[in-house]
Amino acid sequence: MRGEQKKNMALQIDGALLQSINACRDANKLFELAEYYGKFHWLNTTERWSCPEIENFIFALIAPRLPEFKATGNRKVISHVISEGYDIGGHTPLCVNLMKEQKRLGNDVQLVITRGVTPTVLEDVKASGIPIAAQQSTGVSKLLFLAQTFMQSKAVVLHINPDDIIACLAAMIAERAGIPCYFVNHADIHFSFATSQCSAILEITGASWLASQQFRHPKAQSFLGIPFSTLDGAPQEIRHKDKTQEPYFITVGGPHKYRLGRSPVFTDFVEVLCGELGQKLKMIGPDDYSKFSHLSAKAQNNLELLGTVERTKTLKLMANATAYIDSFPEGGGTSVTNAMHLGLPVFGCKSKAGMYGDDFLSQTPQELFAAIKLFIEHGPDSETLTARARFIKDNFSITACAKRLENTLNGNMETIPYSFDKKAIDLTFYQKKWLETDDFYIPPIIKINMPSSPKA
Repeated sequence: MRGEQKKNMALQIDGALLQSINACRDANKLFELAEYYGKFHWLNTTERWSCPEIENFIFALIAPRLPEFKATGNRKVISHVISEGYDIGGHTPLCVNLMKEQKRLGNDVQLVITRGVTPTVLEDVKASGIPIAAQQSTGVSKLLFLAQTFMQSKAVVLHINPDDIIACLAAMIAERAGIPCYFVNHADIHFSFATSQCSAILEITGASWLASQQFRHPKAQSFLGIPFSTLDGAPQEIRHKDKTQEPYFITVGGPHKYRLGRSPVFTDFVEVLCGELGQKLKMIGPDDYSKFSHLSAKAQNNLELLGTVERTKTLKLMANATAYIDSFPEGGGTSVTNAMHLGLPVFGCKSKAGMYGDDFLSQTPQELFAAIKLFIEHGPDSETLTARARFIKDNFSITACAKRLENTLNGNMETIPYSFDKKAIDLTFYQKKWLETDDFYIPPIIKINMPSSPKA
């Protein structure tokens, strides 16, 4: 199912879920339905970017039954709220590293977990001396826990999953009690709850800023940006070429970003890069060679799938690469910033996102092939790479991003520190691409107006 047929089906499912939410009066079931609604639009990259109507409807239903929440006096702690924390991707380190830097700068911070994080993330936060607030609860119990935790906070910074309606509702309670909440727009191409309920949206790119203005109903916006990652506290020393290795290109991203098995666009690219051009490519994230089994023997021999790789090793592998290939058709964020900071040539094929330096992007695979062939023949533009690395170092260090956050918390909204071509950005690029595929997540059928079953 594709195109208009797929779009119409999405609208029908949207309507069915809205009807179910409207008819439901059991709070726990209502939260589940709203999560399904959020997940449906998030995983499908539909044209729905936000839905304050659902948030306000649910809040109006539950507010009369909630206890009175009052903010405590002398609040100092900044609560960073995460739904789920992982060992891969840029979402978790953005949250954790911001907390660490704020703590280093003298702020009281804590991590609030609404669902769960990996043992590695947990140990990292504990080792940093940052308090953790978490409770094994669901539904109304979780909402009460989060709301009470927020009442003791100077400010709340949401790094939540797009479908986390309970964290959204807790933020609404906090905002009404005079505690400012801020939404980190990390899933910037997707639907998300809470964007219109917070005091400001913290934006990561020019495209996220424009999309929020057009689709997310923000009270205010402030630029946060995507910080580059460091290695052993000495980012300038990361790049030591390993002379024993053959030259290789590298790309980093979750398997879903390459649409493997669902779209031929990236595997076709691998055939050209590794087969026709004979270049080595290391992929961090994907690990299923069967997705590339139709490629030529030469292409397969030059391709290395590394699967999940620990972040420090990822940086080292990137540092020794010839060039970086941004994941596509869905592009990356943190890894692109890291690549530029490392002085790597960067190539990609997607719509411009208003990131700094996104002139590296090609609009078609043919343009991408031509750009890489030119690079192989003539080498990198060292002047451009040096300028990019310097700008990233000055404007996208974790310290620079943390200071922008601090200014925002003090009421001073930050602007984007670079210029970009607004006309070159197609805000609905990914929504159009979704309509071209057969991918379709449909929520499981659940009973309406029945008490929720306890979760394990």
